[in-house]
Amino acid sequence: MDANVNAIADLFGAITLDHSDSQGPSKFGNNAEESEQLGRMSLDAGKYAEAIAHFQKAVEQSDPSDVKSRIDLAGALEATDQFSAAYRQYVKALAIKSDVTEPHVGLADLLKRHGRTSEAIMELEKALEAEPANPYFNLKISEALRTSGFPMRAMEYAVNAVVAKPDDSYLHYWVGDLLTQLKQYPEALQSLRAAVELSPGDDFLYLRCAVVFWLSDMKVESIKAVRLASDLEPEKHVYHGLLEELLRATGQDAEAELEVERARQMDRFDEDQVERILKEMGFDLA
Repeated sequence: MDANVNAIADLFGAITLDHSDSQGPSKFGNNAEESEQLGRMSLDAGKYAEAIAHFQKAVEQSDPSDVKSRIDLAGALEATDQFSAAYRQYVKALAIKSDVTEPHVGLADLLKRHGRTSEAIMELEKALEAEPANPYFNLKISEALRTSGFPMRAMEYAVNAVVAKPDDSYLHYWVGDLLTQLKQYPEALQSLRAAVELSPGDDFLYLRCAVVFWLSDMKVESIKAVRLASDLEPEKHVYHGLLEELLRATGQDAEAELEVERARQMDRFDEDQVERILKEMGFDLA
């Protein structure tokens, strides 16, 4: 690979395919475990052709009833956008061991990436049948249903996820965000409060609370929530831009002026974020 391409990729944190390994690795592992380890190391290094070759070797070296290497191979193939090849490996894994959940989840992710959300949900439901209390499976079905435009159905699985893992802040946030979409603001605030109590240092959660407070006509609490978010991340100029707008909307112009200098330091991304949040809060920005 050209040195300049590598330098640019490193600068921007990009993932690039190293075509220098297109002939595959010069050395394989002595057994499936070693080959899998070499495959993971190749993946971490961005050498996808090598990784695929190592995982293929691991499949050959594995016990015929073991599907772990085959699932790893499917993941590596998916990483290089080889949809059909990855799909076949997941299906083969399920044909060998129909009672394992990993191939269903991997297949679901693959299908969802290619817009086949209904089929993805079916695969996730099969995984959930095997592990009905798995919060991760419930969450993934909830995400897929919400993406498909079914927030009410998504809520059922989101609640199941929280019940299965009540100490997970993100799950409470997810329920709160769904409830916000459904305009059930008091319930949304309850879930967001639970999320904040579990992760009190997460500024994003206070921001989400601020949105729901504003939609609930609790403007004092909304502004307070933004201030708390800003206190946690004082270098995020977006909070000062948002505070300026909220303070002016509530007639607190003198307070708003105190935010102007920091708000002016926002970049285009920050400005777009403030605009999106204000629109979500119901501001008419036309």
